[in-house]
Order: sequence, then structure tokens, then C-alpha cells
Amino acid sequence: MAGIKELRLRIKALKNTSKITAAMKMVSAAKLKKAQDAFARTKPYAVRMEEMFQRVLATLESVDHPLLKVRENKRTRYVVVSSDRGLAGAFNNGLFRAFTRRPADAASVEALGIGRRARDFLARAKGLAPVATDLSNVPTYANAAAIAESLTRDYLGGKVDQVVLVYNNFRSVISQQPVFVPLLPLTLPAKGDQPVAPTGAAKDGKGYKDIYFFEPDAETLFAELLPKLVALQVFRALLENAVGEHSARMTAMDNATKNTKELISSLTLTMNRARQAAITRELIEIVSGAETLKG
Repeated sequence: MAGIKELRLRIKALKNTSKITAAMKMVSAAKLKKAQDAFARTKPYAVRMEEMFQRVLATLESVDHPLLKVRENKRTRYVVVSSDRGLAGAFNNGLFRAFTRRPADAASVEALGIGRRARDFLARAKGLAPVATDLSNVPTYANAAAIAESLTRDYLGGKVDQVVLVYNNFRSVISQQPVFVPLLPLTLPAKGDQPVAPTGAAKDGKGYKDIYFFEPDAETLFAELLPKLVALQVFRALLENAVGEHSARMTAMDNATKNTKELISSLTLTMNRARQAAITRELIEIVSGAETLKG
């Protein structure tokens, strides 16, 4: 059994650890709230973008764009989004396990890591051609637009034939699910039966009258919207990854704090028993010595 002095040192170290993990939990909770707010703020923009895209798409008899063409898949690029820091439980490792266990690829594979942990993982992975990048996983639209522009340029240039986003889908504070989301070539949403009703639109017997006129023409606007849709998907993936990271770290630090408190209670009980045994032993020695002197 460890001595009383050693037990006291271990209890003191655990108390310091408990303070650190509790502080990290509070920091992660504050960052989680900011990340959730940022993710929620993208929803109105995404809804309006989809409405505009659907309205433009509804006016086109046929669509033709290089980002929509499905080519023979000779090279696939995976964009793996992770966190920069650890101490987030199984947040990163679960994503890497899912990526490693993906179905066998029919084409040659290369990977782009967004986040320090993903870049380190891909650098060690076998059978992959890692793509160098200086981009971080800071969830800003400018950052997402830069990533999307790079991916779009390589796709249009024929360097890759398919691009797939790999990140943690935020399901709840205690659950993040790794997902594989095809990014390029783009898949158009199905045309609605009728356009979304604009504010102040007049309604006739067949439905809402379209009061929009496109300037420039709908084909040009359609071509301008497609790259923005790619950037929007990348941005939402980065934001969702950030929400999942902070929630996973908050949960991990909460569990760590609870575990340290349980260890402190257990070691305190052990120390008290050891101290009580030492006191009892000393009393016995004193009594035995006194009896010896009397004899």
C-alpha cells in the first residue's frame, strides 16, 4: 500500500487536474454556444440560396455545367475535416476509424486534411497520396470559399474526378456521427412542382405567378450559383465539425472531472484508513511500552 505522504501528493495532483478539466469544460461550453450560433446563422442564407437556386432551375429547360458532369472516376479526393487540438474523446479517432474502414476504392485515392489532427493522420496513412495544404479548420466563410475554390479548380482541371467530404455530423452534444458526403460532381435537387411563393406574389388558378426577372439571364446566374453552393456545403461542414468538436471536448472534460473526483474520494478514504491504522499502531506501541515499564 502507498504511504500517507504519497497518497497526499496524488490527491493534490488530482485536485489540480480536476480544476483544469473543469475550466476546460466551461471554456468548451462557451465555444460550443458560439459555434452553434454561427451554425444557426447560416440556415437563413442556405434557405434563401436554395429558394433562389430552385427558382432559377425551374426556368431552365436544360442544364449543362462542368461541375455537374459525371466522369469516369479515376481519382477520388477525400476532404477529411478534423480538429486542431485533442482532448475531445473519440471525436477524431472515431472519424479516422470510419475513414480507414471505408469500402474499397475502385479508383486511386488522395486525401486533403483540414485540421492539424487530420493532416497528421493522413501523413502516417498508407496507400494515400496526401495533398499539402496550409488551410486551417477555422470556420469562416472566407476559409471555406478558399477550400471550395481549390477543390473546384482541381476538379475542372481534371486532377480529380470525384470529391467527398468526410467529417463528423453533429447529432447531439454526446453524439457525433462520421459521414461521407459527395461534393463534386454536384447533384442537383429535384425541381419542385411549383416555385416557392415570393412575398407579394399574385395567385392565379394554376398557382403563383412568377414575378422575378433575371439580370443577367438565368443561365449565367445558374453558372454563378453553382460554385457558391460548393462553398456553402464546405462552410456548413466546417461549422458542423466545430460544433461537434466543442461538444465532444465539453463531454470529455466533464467525464474527466467526474472521474478525478471519484479517484480523490477513493484515495482520501484509503489515506484515512492508512492514517487510522498508523495511529492505532502507535497507540498499541505506546501501551505495550508502558506495560513493559510496569513489569
